[in-house]
Amino acid sequence: MNVNDIKITLNEVRGSIPEGARLGFGNYYADQMFIMDYDAENGWHDARIVPFGPLSLHPATTVFHYGAECFEGM
Repeated sequence: MNVNDIKITLNEVRGSIPEGARLGFGNYYADQMFIMDYDAENGWHDARIVPFGPLSLHPATTVFHYGAECFEGM
């Protein structure tokens, strides 16, 4: 995949740029986000930059199963 293959849809509503002294982790978010699909047949494909918004996740995504995730890395 070439960087020129990434589809870009800019957010029409742009946020303001915060002062550097006010920055903090998780306090501010970018106006756009990167998304890329994966499946066994095609591998990673359909790279795109889209307006910031909710993510759609499968109900069986392991992060939702706290018991399996609390010991991750131990």
